[in-house]
Parts: sequence; structure tokens; C-alpha cells
Amino acid sequence: MIAKEIEREGIPTGVITAMVMVAQQAKASRIIRGVKIPHPCGDPNLPEERDRLVRREIVRTALRALETDVNGPTEFVPDLEVF
Repeated sequence: MIAKEIEREGIPTGVITAMVMVAQQAKASRIIRGVKIPHPCGDPNLPEERDRLVRREIVRTALRALETDVNGPTEFVPDLEVF
């Protein structure tokens, strides 16, 4: 996984995915839970404004993950219940 190689150079990375178990098995450092396999960063079935809010929350969660020091695979879950 390319994220692991970038991490070795000292640059924090995060993986946004709906397939969390695969990212855990690959030992990705920061795993951000996505929405669906074909659309990890949003849900095209939602109205446009709600989809935009979902995507924004996923990106905010990913940015928080990049700011967090971790030891091994760590999952970050966006708060999508409010949408």
C-alpha cells in the first residue's frame, strides 16, 4: 500500500475506504471509514446538499486523522448520524 511507504518518509497519510477490514489487514496507519464501496466519500443517492455535508464531514475526519499520532492501524469514524 502506497500509504505505508509515504508514512516511512515521515509524512502522515490516511486511507478513506468503506472496506475497513482490507485497510486494517494492509496495516494502514489511519483508516477513515467511508460510506459505500463505489462511493467512499459520499452518497449520490442523497439530495445534493446532504451529500455535500456528508462529504465535508468525511474530509474533516480525515484531516483530524492526519493530525493524530497513531501506533498501528487506527480507525476514524465520521459522525454521519446528524445527516
